[in-house]
Amino acid sequence: MSQIIFKRGFLCGVISCFLGFSMVTQVVASESMDEREIIWVSADEKAILLAEMRAFLEASQHILEGSLADDMEVIEEAARSVGMKMMRATPKALHDKLPSGFTVLGPKAHRGFEVIADEASGLGDREVVLEHLAKLQK
Repeated sequence: MSQIIFKRGFLCGVISCFLGFSMVTQVVASESMDEREIIWVSADEKAILLAEMRAFLEASQHILEGSLADDMEVIEEAARSVGMKMMRATPKALHDKLPSGFTVLGPKAHRGFEVIADEASGLGDREVVLEHLAKLQK
């Protein structure tokens, strides 16, 4: 009889642990829900957005390479290419479709690259350039 009670108790304990684990898993999953928004854009507008994202990556790579070579001209050119001039070139119709996250982070990124370009053309301290780039990547 005591074996049956032990087995039932053990089985209840295992089931309780499983249920508890599944509830914790659901809480963790709900906290990491994908909160991205769908942006409805035309094919041309999509191409513009993707080209801008690629340009940010390419500029970051050139800034890193320029920093390693201590070549401030390369850094300035790369950073200016994705600075405020690029932001001003974004069509207003596209800008109006972007969610608030884009309209906050976009200008911040463009201004951040301008700061890097200004540092490269000014004092040219590569440590400062790298600090700005790291901050921009967060």
